[in-house]
This record gives sequence, structure tokens and C-alpha cells, in this order.
Amino acid sequence: MKKFLVTTPIYYPNGYPHIGHAYASFIADFYARYKRLLGYEVKFSTGNDENSQKIVQSAQQENKDIMTYLDEMGEKWKQVWNDLQISYTDFIRTTQPDHRALVQKMLQTSFDKGDIYEGEYKGYYCVGCEGFKTEKDLVLKDGQLVCPDHLTKPDLIVEKNWFFKLKNYQTAIEKFYDKNPTFLIPQYRFNEVKSFVKWGLEDFSVSRETNKFWIPLPFDDKQVTYVRYDALFNYVTVCQQDNFRSEDTEIVHILGKDISRFHAIFRPAMLMSTNTRLPDQEFITGFFTVDGHKMSKSLGNVIDPIEMVKNYDRDALIFNLLYDVPIGADWDFSEERLSNLYESMLIGGRWNLVNRVTSLCKKYEITEGKCKDGDIARLSEDENNPLFEMFSNGFDAHKLHQRYLDNADINWYLQDRYKLVQKANEFITKAEPWVKWKNPETKQQAEQDLKFLLYVTKNLGLLSAPILVNGFRKLQNILGNDDLNKIASSKNTMNDDFKNVFDMESFSVNLNPEIMYVKKEK
Repeated sequence: MKKFLVTTPIYYPNGYPHIGHAYASFIADFYARYKRLLGYEVKFSTGNDENSQKIVQSAQQENKDIMTYLDEMGEKWKQVWNDLQISYTDFIRTTQPDHRALVQKMLQTSFDKGDIYEGEYKGYYCVGCEGFKTEKDLVLKDGQLVCPDHLTKPDLIVEKNWFFKLKNYQTAIEKFYDKNPTFLIPQYRFNEVKSFVKWGLEDFSVSRETNKFWIPLPFDDKQVTYVRYDALFNYVTVCQQDNFRSEDTEIVHILGKDISRFHAIFRPAMLMSTNTRLPDQEFITGFFTVDGHKMSKSLGNVIDPIEMVKNYDRDALIFNLLYDVPIGADWDFSEERLSNLYESMLIGGRWNLVNRVTSLCKKYEITEGKCKDGDIARLSEDENNPLFEMFSNGFDAHKLHQRYLDNADINWYLQDRYKLVQKANEFITKAEPWVKWKNPETKQQAEQDLKFLLYVTKNLGLLSAPILVNGFRKLQNILGNDDLNKIASSKNTMNDDFKNVFDMESFSVNLNPEIMYVKKEK
């Protein structure tokens, strides 16, 4: 049985999700949905990173008990993901008992192995990042050294800590990179990480002396676990009961570039120390910005994804983010761009095609979709588009992985798919089946043109199923085909229905045209 584990970063719940959080979660959702369609058993984990100083501060600002605050925020974050139709299977909170127990077990394992020792830490600590900083990590503003992301002065900390022997794992990490050349995507982010490792690793603190809310060390009850160490094991916590980290499971993590060193350097060493399986790949996202500044609550420049979905559609938001933004790139979000894509590509392109085809087929009482020899060639060749090739030769999961999924080339996937939407619209315009229908000599050709366009519409819908979930659901209703209606990306089916329906060259329809996307009122 094929298994697939995909995770988002776990987010700090000291505020509400913004567009950057939604982007990372949309990527994970795309993978979870597609893998389900390809017959995998999928576990999709997201959640909240609750053992942090910024959480304590936020609870104090609202005059609430910390756990009361966290319980409320946990429910609010779940509701946002539900409203965005993020198809997660597990929602982890790092205050939950099983996570606490696992972190203490891992700490004890590394301690017993001799990988953790006591020392003294002196350095800067940014509460916003929940991270230690060196002077070279900071920037000068108004005569003070500040965090470049939060523009706040970090605290200077001097305290006794417990340290993890990261230096001892440098060779093992470099060998792991050599054996796994696509471990980090995009490649230029991987090159940055490898360059950092090459210059020599330093041991890092795994504890804090002054904080009391976090997970206590099992070998020193006077100190608690540093949030970064604790959080990096959440991906193991979610798999304790169902063996979803076995060797036959494909494991992919989505994370932001600001935590790439923790995930790509610190965590592999931590997992090696505890004899825990490492992930297969990590996909690094960039920052979303407004006027060149990273979105954050502290800067007051966040974009609410729920507001965007209410104003447009869930499909519009995910299409905009995944179509425009290459993996790893920083991006300046624009509602104007979202609006333009929604009107030109989802309404003017996708829905316009579905509406034209199904309305004509309904009018002329076409009850079958059909692809005959020679039809695909009339759609116009596109040799550099693997999706076009699948229209001719059948759905090919291997090529899908090779071209798009393994390299997180989601924007190329959507661009190649949209080229087919354009070609289908061009086909119907040139073929003019409504003109051919009036002439007895060309009526039969008009009928086949429309049957073929139903075939194209079906397959374009299937290719959009893991992303444009609202549009696909409506397409299922519009076409009224029993086999197509079985396709669902939100649940594990572990069968070949997706490929079988895609490859159907002849199928019945019971057409019920409806509006797929509603134009936003000005």
C-alpha cells in the first residue's frame, strides 16, 4: 500500500492566519489531494506551535490564562483551515500530552547517547522569531541592532543551557545531502543550506533557563525545552500510532525559508541522534510581502485569506497563489492581480469553456462524451506539455511526478493545464459546431466535435480537481456522470478510479448547466 505524509509548518497562534500561512497550507493541500487521487493513503498534518514566549506574551496582553488562550486560538485556527477547505487529517498542538511525552523521550535518548551536554549561552534572542541571533543576523536601524524581519531589538541573554552536539553530525548531514540531491526544493535554497554547513556547524541550545511554561527537560527539571527543538518533533508525534514514518511512506514537509536551517540542518541531526527516519523532501516557501516588508502581526500588514475567499472564491485564491508564485520565491500580494486572474482565467477561460460546451450539448441533446482517433491532433499539438500527451496516451502518474510533483513545480502544472483550456476554447471557436449543425452534410462532424469537447472538459476538470475543488464539484453536477462523481480528493480511496475516469474515451452525461464562478460586483 502506498503511503504519503505531508505536513505544513506548525504556526504560532499569537494571531490569525495570513496569506503566507494559507499559501503553505494550500501547497500541502494540493499534494494531499493529488496523492489521494493517485491511490495513496494520505496523512496530512498541520497545527499550532504553542510552547513559545510570544504565546505567553499574547495571553498576558489579553489577561487570559495561557491554556485558555491556546484552546481558543486552536479552535479559531482550525475554523480558518476548514473555511479554506484545507483537507488536513491531523491537527497537532505542541502542548498536547503525547507530544510532550515524545519530546522528553527524544531528549532522554540523545542525552543518554552523549549528544547533549551542559554549557553557557550568551547571545541575542528575538521573541518574534523565537530564535537566537548572531550580530551578523541583525541589521542596523536608528543606531540599534534589530531583527530584519520584525524590526525589533532582540534580548541579550546570558544563562546556563543544555546544548546538542551538532558539530558531531556535520559529516553525516553532508553525506545525507549527497545521497538525496533533491532533499530541499528549490535547488538554490538547498545550495544556501549546503554552503552554510560547509563553513562548519556549531552546537545549539536545546533548553531555556528562565522560561517555565514549556516542556521540562527529563534530566533537569530546572530547565525547559527550547521551542525550536520541541517543535521539530511534531512531525513524529502525529505518526506514533499508525506507523506513518515507515520506510514505505513518502514524506514531504512544507516550510518557510526563515526556518529552513532548523528543518534542513538541526532536525536531520536530531533525528539521526534518536534513530528516527528522516523525511524524503522539504519544499521551501518564500515570504509574502506588502510594500517590500514581510507580512507579520507585529508590523500590522497582514492580508486575511478568509476575506479574499469571501470576496472572490476559494478557487480564485489558491489559483492565484499557486499559479503566480514559484516555490521558494518571495512575492508581493496584490488583490488587483487576484481579481484579474479570477475574471480572465477562471471566469473568462475555464467557466466560459464549460458553459459554451455544455450549453450547446444540452441544446442539441448530446448525451455522450467521446474521443475518436484524430480528435486530439485537432486540438493542436503541444509537444512540451506532458498534460497534453496524457490526453492522447492516457494518464501517466510517473510523468506527473517527474515533471511537476517531485520538484514542486505547481505553477508550471497550472500553466500547462491552462494552455489546454486556451486550446480547447480556440478549438470550439474554430470548429463552429453551431454552424455545422445547421448543414446536414456537416451535422455529424458537429456532433463529434461536441462529444470530443465533453471529453476535453472532463479531463481538464480532473486535472484541476486537487486545486479548483469548488469548480470540480460543480463540474461533476454539470456533467452528471456516475463514474466522474466517484472522484473525491478529500478522502482516502486507494484505488485507480482517477486514472480510469481520465482514460475513459466514451462516457454518458446527464447535463445540467450551471454557473461555475460568479463575477464579482464592482
